Amino acid sequence: MHPNADNLIAGRFDTVIYDLDGTLIDSARDMCVAVSRVLADHGLPPITDQDARIFMGQGSKVTVGKAFAKNGRTLDDAALSAATREFVRYYEADPVSHTTAFDGVAEVVARFSRLGLRQGVCTNKFERPARTILEHLKLMPPIADVAGADTFPVRKPDPQHILMLVERMGGNPERTVMIGDSIHDAEAAHRAGIPAVLVSWGYTLKPASELGADAVIDRFSALPDTLGQLAAR
Repeated sequence: MHPNADNLIAGRFDTVIYDLDGTLIDSARDMCVAVSRVLADHGLPPITDQDARIFMGQGSKVTVGKAFAKNGRTLDDAALSAATREFVRYYEADPVSHTTAFDGVAEVVARFSRLGLRQGVCTNKFERPARTILEHLKLMPPIADVAGADTFPVRKPDPQHILMLVERMGGNPERTVMIGDSIHDAEAAHRAGIPAVLVSWGYTLKPASELGADAVIDRFSALPDTLGQLAAR
């Protein structure tokens, strides 16, 4: 641990924005269960947890569409919207049974809270299940706010998804950092003029090291030192 990391972080950043799935939490099993229930309703076989990890990240409608496509079924927009509503009902009924925070998350979030940093989540998951999960895992508080796919008129990789959340939280975009796991997080952050740190264990086919992030971490407990290093540049 860098001895001056906390001072460097507090001097450079006032707001930390996190992605949710694949960054703070492993939610693939619960997502897999809900998607597979929809597929079963349509006479199709289930997906796997690994499928769920790959299909997630761009919102529920994309996830459901990819699940049907894996089974050779292409849905028109109306049918896909209906299947997505079905998925949301299943998922929101039980989004937490198998979902856990990754190692080190609770400790780092608590540490940043002690430093007085604003902390928020910007996710392409709908806001209500995101809040339910964060509260269940006792990450909210100290995480103070959530912007989901349905919170604002835009979502990642649109930079306004992040910027509108930062504004709502009272943060300064010039003193904000984004922590995520995918190209959508890196693109949204950089288009917003915000540095991006990606985790190496996330829900992405392409390695985080190839996504243009300002830094990549291999364990969540490394985040404070990494932010300290970014602050010292």
